Amino acid sequence: MNANGGRQLNKGPWDSSDINAPEELVDFGSILFVPNPGVGVRAEVEEGTQRLVAISFDYKESVLQVQAFASSKGSSLWEEVVDDIYTSLTNQNVAAEKAAGPYGIEIHAEIPIGDSKSQKVRMFGFSGNRWLLRGTISGAAINDLEQRSELEDVFRGLVVKRGETPLPPREVLPLELPTGSIVTRAK
Repeated sequence: MNANGGRQLNKGPWDSSDINAPEELVDFGSILFVPNPGVGVRAEVEEGTQRLVAISFDYKESVLQVQAFASSKGSSLWEEVVDDIYTSLTNQNVAAEKAAGPYGIEIHAEIPIGDSKSQKVRMFGFSGNRWLLRGTISGAAINDLEQRSELEDVFRGLVVKRGETPLPPREVLPLELPTGSIVTRAK
């Protein structure tokens, strides 16, 4: 067993207070990440409010969308959320199944997009200290190992900055467009 309680080093996602977290990061507020020239980045905007609610990472024919949420200290919010997502999908007659993944239980679903098309997605979560990071992979990475591995590496390199503002569980943590391209995380 190693000194960090059995957790392998360089395996995230990370809390911003973790001394092993990556340091040269692009700062989107509550989500920070290591820049990767082969991966495109888009901010997802909520239509009604125009606030940033998610970040999408594009790699070849695949997309990883991530969102960070507030959670209670010491609880694993993903265990509740995965059941709610699964129930919501099946109530809408969406083909969905729970499966074991690298972060525990995840959902594999086929989401309708338009009248006659659908898109396969893989949804998973990682619970940190008072936060939950949810990832959704779609596109070729569902079946293509190289694309899936690249996007999973992006997810493992994410750093969540929860902040001290009290927020109810499941509230989306605030995102903002970066002011500079790369910041060095304070130690």
